[in-house]
Amino acid sequence: MHDVQKTDSLQDPANLARPAPPGGFAPRYTANVTKRILIVDDERTVVEMLTEFFKQFQHGHAYEVAVARDGADATIVLLRGKYDLIVLDMHMPRMSGLELLRQIRGLGVKIPVIMITGNQDVRAAAEALSGGVFAYVPKPFDFKHLDHLVALALETPQPAAGDKPAS
Repeated sequence: MHDVQKTDSLQDPANLARPAPPGGFAPRYTANVTKRILIVDDERTVVEMLTEFFKQFQHGHAYEVAVARDGADATIVLLRGKYDLIVLDMHMPRMSGLELLRQIRGLGVKIPVIMITGNQDVRAAAEALSGGVFAYVPKPFDFKHLDHLVALALETPQPAAGDKPAS
């Protein structure tokens, strides 16, 4: 099941880029860019809560949210579109978040991933972090912290596929 839910993608006309008037300088405006987020979680209440949460973010751009109910569905969704961030549950049926993370990284996809989980397993957290997640967030969420992590993840330049991170 693939739900694509758009959230507040309308742009404020005052933010749109405008040409400078002839012979003069004009203030610089930037376009309100829509960021595409993929939420992968099998718990409907978590998906609804995160979708609502993305409507509230104030990072200077709108969010378009797509939803996958497990790792197998997420694989199909990722093959069909480009996303700026994945919010990924660790424990799901059919394909776990860790399995999906390994698959994504194995394909050379460098999308930032925020791993979420209700399980406080330190070994799983270490595996997620060594697998290249941007952040690991336990449930229940501290929404201020999650807001901060999303902003950081979207601001951090990601290396192109095949690039090795600087060491």
